[in-house]
Amino acid sequence: MHFRFKTVVPVDASEVQPDGWRAVCIHARITEGDSGSTDLCKFEVGLPIRNTQQREVSLEVAQYVAASIANEAADQVLSKAQPGEMIAILCRRFKVEYQQRLWESVAGARVSECQTRGIETVYFDIPARSRANE
Repeated sequence: MHFRFKTVVPVDASEVQPDGWRAVCIHARITEGDSGSTDLCKFEVGLPIRNTQQREVSLEVAQYVAASIANEAADQVLSKAQPGEMIAILCRRFKVEYQQRLWESVAGARVSECQTRGIETVYFDIPARSRANE
């Protein structure tokens, strides 16, 4: 699974409030199909281990939700991309869309710059649609 989260703030067993935090840094290569130009879209995905809405968020649920929503957000943004559109703009739109959708699924989730020390960086490719694929 691409989202190999690391626990960076463990849950305090004596607390019942929202607690704990998992994060992973993602470097997703986006390649524009028509031109072949490519760039990295870098972002950190962080999720609470326990929150008020879902209570306990297991590692398996965190991985599944983060991955499936990333795919949905990428599809949403890339399906509307115009030929020749700058990849950096697509990356920014993806992160905004991803943050919104992820927050709706797991309250407290965050998409941000990769900045948490000690987390893993995971690399993968996202091919942008070319006009030939439509």
